[in-house]
Amino acid sequence: MKTYLFYDTETSGLNHAFDQILTFACIRTDLELNEIDRQTITIRLRKDIVPSPKAFLTHGLTYNELELGINEYEAAQKIHRIVNTPGTISLGYNSLGFDDEFLRFLFYRNLLDPYVHQYGNGCSRMDVLPITVIFKVFYPSCLKWPQVEGKPSLRLELISRENNFVTSGRAHEALNDVEALIELSKVLFQQKDIWKYCLDFFNKQRDEVRINSIKKDFSVQNKRFRVCLMVSASFGPKVNYLTPVIYLGQSMPYQNQSLWLRLDSDDILGLNADLDLNDTFVTRKRPADELIVLPALERFWNKMPGSSQQSANANMEKICRHREKFFEFIEYHRMYKYPFVPGLDPDAALYQDGFFSSQEKKQSDLFHKAPDFRKQEILNKLKSPRIKILAGRILDRNFEENAGQTRKTQYHLYLNRLRSSLKEDLIIGYKNDIKFNCNQGLQELKELEHGLLNPNQDQTRMLNWLKDYIKKL
Repeated sequence: MKTYLFYDTETSGLNHAFDQILTFACIRTDLELNEIDRQTITIRLRKDIVPSPKAFLTHGLTYNELELGINEYEAAQKIHRIVNTPGTISLGYNSLGFDDEFLRFLFYRNLLDPYVHQYGNGCSRMDVLPITVIFKVFYPSCLKWPQVEGKPSLRLELISRENNFVTSGRAHEALNDVEALIELSKVLFQQKDIWKYCLDFFNKQRDEVRINSIKKDFSVQNKRFRVCLMVSASFGPKVNYLTPVIYLGQSMPYQNQSLWLRLDSDDILGLNADLDLNDTFVTRKRPADELIVLPALERFWNKMPGSSQQSANANMEKICRHREKFFEFIEYHRMYKYPFVPGLDPDAALYQDGFFSSQEKKQSDLFHKAPDFRKQEILNKLKSPRIKILAGRILDRNFEENAGQTRKTQYHLYLNRLRSSLKEDLIIGYKNDIKFNCNQGLQELKELEHGLLNPNQDQTRMLNWLKDYIKKL
């Protein structure tokens, strides 16, 4: 049976690879949005996580609440089972851009398949935020839309408040946000034709078929291209969440990525600034992701501001005048490969190291099936270097009492790197970013204390706890 799994997470920070999911809340419904069941999973804060003060001021989770939770390894297995229940369509609000990335790295570092919930057992995923944007642009009368400082806002908590959605908790509490999300979905669901039309944007085959069926009606040196519209919350209300784009083709190293050039850019192809090709930018879309592509029909095109329309027309003329540069641009980006990141931390190596092999999956299963007190013994028998490292970290973080002295020493050396200010101790992520450390945490605290002129009692209590916690780390 197909079901929707509406879910939300609260996290220790914003880094998909390094930060930690702290609460996972979900409500399962049938395809008519009738509730079947609900649950919330609370996860203890790991010792190797420096909490982001900004994140904790937003969601308001306290140390005492988190201490009542389960360890991350147990939580990862529970969540993995939930999202992989046969027929599950997982969906959230900006879930494809945020929550699903967190789930992927949660599963990866806990030796669980990070992708199977996207396609296995009749499962799939979608996102209500892009659907909400479609309604905002093309059927705005369906909701009351909140304004912040005179500008439209798509924040779920504000939409919920503006439309008097009934929920049971506080904003940014995971289960409360799931309830608000279902209330929003029920409003959108009333327009069943539009809802059904939007669902196909999250079906990989249908999304690709739709894009491939759009006519190629723009010619450059006898080669024809598709000019389309792309819809995304990330484009913002100034352009009515729409941007004109031209389809450049598929990436060669990453066959699941299509490449798109925005036509409303002030400096298309980097011509004005005489940029090197490696300083230019394209939009990368994967089938059924959060970027929605529409044909450039007049009724859609006219939803864009006049300035965007004018820029698109001027830039298409510019492309025709600089066609050699245009084809060089296409060739460069189609062949582009992400740079190898030296010293990449194992937690963040999912994209660089790729899928688990069948042998690695078998070794992971051995580790999972072993009772807790035997996991160290199984660890010693693992052959894959990657699985051995990740399994060792599972022991470090969740079963310290069962880890040998060597493992405990290694873990404390790892923790010392979070306290260090030395460049060589920074923990490197897949974007060449770094894991949030104690120095960054204390700096963020200082900025918040200066920014909050009149903090309330809860905020003061939270800031004091965070300062004490980070200093003790």
